[in-house]
Amino acid sequence: MFDKSLAIVDVETTGMSARHNRVIEIAIIRIEGNKIADTFTTCINPEIHIPSFITHLTGISQKDVDGAPIFGKVKHKVKKILKGATFVAHNAWFDYSFIQNEFERVSIPFESKRCCTVRLSRRLYPQYKSHSLASVIDRCGFGYENRHRAYDDAFVVWQLLKKIKKDIPAATIRETWRLLTV
Repeated sequence: MFDKSLAIVDVETTGMSARHNRVIEIAIIRIEGNKIADTFTTCINPEIHIPSFITHLTGISQKDVDGAPIFGKVKHKVKKILKGATFVAHNAWFDYSFIQNEFERVSIPFESKRCCTVRLSRRLYPQYKSHSLASVIDRCGFGYENRHRAYDDAFVVWQLLKKIKKDIPAATIRETWRLLTV
């Protein structure tokens, strides 16, 4: 139904603009054949100050990232876990643009097929008004430990994909996935 290889990605950042802000945490859950094949998560030193509202939202402080690796130190691991997989994220344009810009900063081109689970949710569950991650968590009862932390948010997306597979006919999933994967 979904592509054979998926990389479910979530990033926490210093702000909303991929051009001006930086990644402070990344999580990737690699799915092969509908099973978790690999995971990667780490804080990233953005080499810039983390605004207080970001610390308040995510719980990630300047102290947490000061000793963390810069993106350039984890670029090969990130590239390896993403290789050949469809990039999947909730609000995929956001996470994808940040990852693409981080790779650009270290002179590595990055391009991948991608699918946005917000758009997927809207198409497959049109009866619901909101498709934010918080709304999906509330209506589905998904468990998580730390909201607005990269691994937990990525794991919620994995739970959503499994729920879709359970709730929606395979042919509908295949067609919707095909239409939304760019």
